[in-house]
Amino acid sequence: MEDPCLLDLNYLMSMGCELDFCSMKLKVQGRCSVFVELPYSSGDSQPQKVAWWTPSRGLAPTFLLPLFPDKFYRLAKDPRLLVAHVPKSVFITKVVDDPDTPGGKRVITLSPRITLLETVSEAMNFTYDYVTPADRAWGVEQLDGSWTGMIGMLIREEVDISLGLFDMTPARAKVVDFTFPVDIMYNRMIVGRGKPEVNPWSFLLPLGPRVWAALLTALVVVLAVMTIFPSCLQTQACHRTGLMVKASSCVRVLLQQDVSPDRTWWVWERVVLGVWMLTTVVLTRSYAGNLVSLLAIRYIPMPIQSLRDVIDNPITFLMQKGTRQAYTIQTAESGVLRDISNLQNEGRFQTFHVSELMKNLDVKVRRGDHTLTQVEELTKMIMAQDFSVTGKCDFYLAREEFLTSMGAMTGPKDSPLINAVSRRIITVREAGIYDHWINSYTPNMTTCLNPPTTMAVRSSLSLSNIWGTLVVYVAGLAISFHVFCFELIYSHLR
Repeated sequence: MEDPCLLDLNYLMSMGCELDFCSMKLKVQGRCSVFVELPYSSGDSQPQKVAWWTPSRGLAPTFLLPLFPDKFYRLAKDPRLLVAHVPKSVFITKVVDDPDTPGGKRVITLSPRITLLETVSEAMNFTYDYVTPADRAWGVEQLDGSWTGMIGMLIREEVDISLGLFDMTPARAKVVDFTFPVDIMYNRMIVGRGKPEVNPWSFLLPLGPRVWAALLTALVVVLAVMTIFPSCLQTQACHRTGLMVKASSCVRVLLQQDVSPDRTWWVWERVVLGVWMLTTVVLTRSYAGNLVSLLAIRYIPMPIQSLRDVIDNPITFLMQKGTRQAYTIQTAESGVLRDISNLQNEGRFQTFHVSELMKNLDVKVRRGDHTLTQVEELTKMIMAQDFSVTGKCDFYLAREEFLTSMGAMTGPKDSPLINAVSRRIITVREAGIYDHWINSYTPNMTTCLNPPTTMAVRSSLSLSNIWGTLVVYVAGLAISFHVFCFELIYSHLR
């Protein structure tokens, strides 16, 4: 510009300057003031002056605020925002003193998400009130394009922000804005642990399948040696050796029966039999010691470890209604999720209201014929709280993790609050504070994550302990009877 006082018309009008239209050039008369309107200001409040300008001094800031302030990084007016929130009974509550509350007492919830919101509100200088949607749902898209739950409230701009950690999906990203991810969420199943059971086939467990195979192979080798080697001797010596006697001796050693070699045995035969006897003694003693221990063990069944196990076993799948996970499973078109959805036809897929979570856990899941699905963070809290009350680990987590997603807080589309909130969340996550809140707010957080699958008891033996051996005994008698009948028939025919 030719004159330092000549400025763009739109810029001058936005600054509230007096303009002289007597010439083709616009000339500033007097001084100009730069104002900024702070967010969440009341209707009668005045804009905040941040700078002024004169031809002689130029631009001079007031130093009350930067010339271009980040108005949403820390809110100057201390507004009271509305936060969408669906409370869950899984979080621990306690009563604290608060002189500003009627009665001097206030109930607070020890939740890492609520603590995160409190930290963000203090850093950004705002207070808040909770608003719960009528359907107490997180929000899914309807056939007419509308949304339910907290997502619907954000779309209608009934609230300023939502507290819940929402799965970041493309469909939701079209209608709301997400903050920086707070957590990576996995869905896992809580299953009731069965009662300790006796394994009737525990007498087979002291020796592994390979040991049993090696033992039988060794017996065959010994019998082969005792049979083949004498064929190298003279016929007269072979006759005196008694091959059938030596073969039966090997079996008698394995069955811990007495063996009395006579003078006709060769030295090498005695050596082979001695080595075989030493081997069987070690194995039988080890077997007897382990068997005594196994008879005192009770096994706790944990058959449900994956979604496929739910399909293959007579168990009902429980999931909270109005969530993205429930919607994904119910609309799945293929794979294991489709098979889970098809369980609705059998009455084995059920959804429940968020207020019924603990009731379903205590009644249905504890009974053992239902499994409940939640994000991993909540499943650990649920199990920890139950242990704190009962002192027992009545539930276990299935190993499979499914429907993995990133969870974040949400706000209305193009809300300027989201970027400011995200900056606070990044700081909290990078410092590891959020993970610390999760572990510190819930006692016994890790107690039931890896429960034992066996337990030792001291009790007398019963038929439930040894009926497997009785089955083997009866089967052996049946086989011997049939062999006896065959021998009678064979001898008669001969």
